[in-house]
Amino acid sequence: MELVVRHGRAAGIPDEVLLEGLLTIGRYAAAVERAVVDGHRGAERELARTGAAARAHLLRRLLRDGPAGLQPAELTRFGLRPDGRYHCLVAAPPDPVRAYALHRQLTARGGLLGTVGDRLAGLLPRPPDAAPADMLTLVAPAQPLARAPDMYALCLAALATAANRRLRGLRQVTDLAGETALAAQPLLAELLRGTLLGALDPADEFHRELAGTALAWLHHGQRLDQTAAELHVHPNTVRYRLRRLRELTGGPPVEEGARCTVPETVHWWWALRSWLDDG
Repeated sequence: MELVVRHGRAAGIPDEVLLEGLLTIGRYAAAVERAVVDGHRGAERELARTGAAARAHLLRRLLRDGPAGLQPAELTRFGLRPDGRYHCLVAAPPDPVRAYALHRQLTARGGLLGTVGDRLAGLLPRPPDAAPADMLTLVAPAQPLARAPDMYALCLAALATAANRRLRGLRQVTDLAGETALAAQPLLAELLRGTLLGALDPADEFHRELAGTALAWLHHGQRLDQTAAELHVHPNTVRYRLRRLRELTGGPPVEEGARCTVPETVHWWWALRSWLDDG
């Protein structure tokens, strides 16, 4: 504009004509500036949208099919190493505001995290130090990317097991290994409780009391004192209930010094647990 004024005056152009020309130039310059800014912001939005979509697509593909067919560049673009080991994480999705904060917290050290199906899922290079206390979150031990689909399936199964137990907070898949494995065999559970507990009536409150006492007794390592403390009854009451259960069903053993073997413990625990849950 300074050049226009200087050369215009040197050429004898009146100031009012110069002013009108400068105003016109100013309008064009403002329009160009707006167009550049709008284009830049539009490019940022498109890049963010495309990047988020590509990130989510890669995560779903890894959890469904593993890295087969992917080029190393497709992984390194989002900070994954083809030879890396990652913790699979699955959680119930929080509300959008908390999801954003949780995403930043869990991916602070890298990895992928997003909504897969109706759950929050991800692959993280390090296990999270913590998760919201009111949100159930399952995490598996670190494994190669080739095992991501298997780990994802285990996390989903363990999540269902933990949800049935009304657990919350951060949980390890391995802590729920036994219950998750047993829960995958509902038909076998039905056969087992029919064989071991067929004499019990789910509608009979006394029978349910006997089964609940036996389950607590197994949980506490077959210790009468600890079982009694949990149930707020006398140890003799626990002993009586176990004997009545044995009279009705034939087990588990409650004689002085007798103990269930490991297979017997698993069988009775599984039968009692499924019988109480289904009843």
